[in-house]
Amino acid sequence: MMYKRKENNFTYSARNASNRNTRQKKNLWLVFFVIEFYFIVYYYRELQFTRKGQEDVEPPFLDDILSQSTINAILLRGNKITDPVPPAPLPPEYPNIPERGYPKLTHLVDYTTSATEAEIEKHDRLLVQSLFNFHLGGPFIRDPSTIKSYTPTRQHIARRKLCLNIYLCNRRVPYINAMLTSLTSHSTKESREEFLEKVEVHLLNTEKRPERIDFRLVDEVLGKLPFVHEIHNVTYRDLIYKDQEEDLDFREQFISDQLSGLNICIDSKLPYCIMMEEDAVVPVDFVQTLWEQVIEPLERDGLLDGDSGNGKISLVSLYAYHNLVFFGDARLHYASYSRGAYNEERSKSNTERGVEGLPRYEAKYKVKNKDYMYGTVAMLYTRESALKLITYLRMVGVDPRHNADEFMNADHYFPRYIGAPRKDVEPSLVNHIGFYSERMADKSEMFSQLNTDARFTFDAGSKEEL
Repeated sequence: MMYKRKENNFTYSARNASNRNTRQKKNLWLVFFVIEFYFIVYYYRELQFTRKGQEDVEPPFLDDILSQSTINAILLRGNKITDPVPPAPLPPEYPNIPERGYPKLTHLVDYTTSATEAEIEKHDRLLVQSLFNFHLGGPFIRDPSTIKSYTPTRQHIARRKLCLNIYLCNRRVPYINAMLTSLTSHSTKESREEFLEKVEVHLLNTEKRPERIDFRLVDEVLGKLPFVHEIHNVTYRDLIYKDQEEDLDFREQFISDQLSGLNICIDSKLPYCIMMEEDAVVPVDFVQTLWEQVIEPLERDGLLDGDSGNGKISLVSLYAYHNLVFFGDARLHYASYSRGAYNEERSKSNTERGVEGLPRYEAKYKVKNKDYMYGTVAMLYTRESALKLITYLRMVGVDPRHNADEFMNADHYFPRYIGAPRKDVEPSLVNHIGFYSERMADKSEMFSQLNTDARFTFDAGSKEEL
């Protein structure tokens, strides 16, 4: 029994040794596997980091105003569908280095830079301020003295020179309030008188959506404003589409609405015409500034004739298209522009200028030749050029290849057709603030088009010395 027990102990010991060898071999394989796994993870992360660096470089067509998660999804979807293409590098003066604390996430939008946040908040203040003046029944509805001071006389009407057409629709964000608030902002009585005696205001309601056709603001507020000459419900088609059975597509509707506005200009029999979108603002004393720094200099140079309504220009864009989403170096969502040039060229109040040791603000505008093919924010025409543009748009408006703004602006279209240049005003005399776009946004967001001019000054503040 003792021998057998020893034999069993020996057998047990040998078996233990064999098990130890097996475990050691397994441990070696496990160590090898862990090392291999480490290197696989390492190189995978390196690859992801490289790809992330490539994704951070902005393709020229990408709207960075979208949320970062949306951008990543778009890029990921694109990589799955097509072979990856190395993106174009950013210019050296705009390195892709985010600002500290940005992007900043909010319940409404992701502020990509401090410049983006500052411009949006600046324009939002104008929207909120304007709600009191018009949307909530402010002084133009309740105050008899305000109503009287903005009611034109026969003498005012007899001296008028400019037909101002403002396009509007039933938006969730009532931009028309901000436009009318800025248009009726004057620093002196003389400035207000010049507005009443030079401008005939027309509002063009282009709302055609059945669910938005009940536009109460037009009936309850805008129709009672004393300085509004007429409100037009532009629900009709231009004559070039009268026999078309199908609904007008976007391009055709755009052209038709522009033709409607141009015809109103012609019917006014005034020498000048401005076609303006509602999601814009003008500076304090706009009409006075327009005459002193745009129209009168062009008249002295022989480019405009205020008596006959003729001229040697195709149009003058009063908006300069400076800070754009898709073009140029001055994009608000470029971090380096936000850190650098933005703070040099943005508008500043006289208080801020005084703190920084800058001279007091003085409004200075220049009219320049500029070939740019998009946008209809604010366009100045002579009666002659408006007539020629009607003829031209009706020529190209049947099965149009482009939007109306391209036909109107691009040098090789309307300007070449009449043999007269397109000009614009620098910096913008009219500024675009239509960031909240219902047409351009996707289903879940309203915020989409951060096109503006940070140089625009609505009001620098008191002209008295600080």
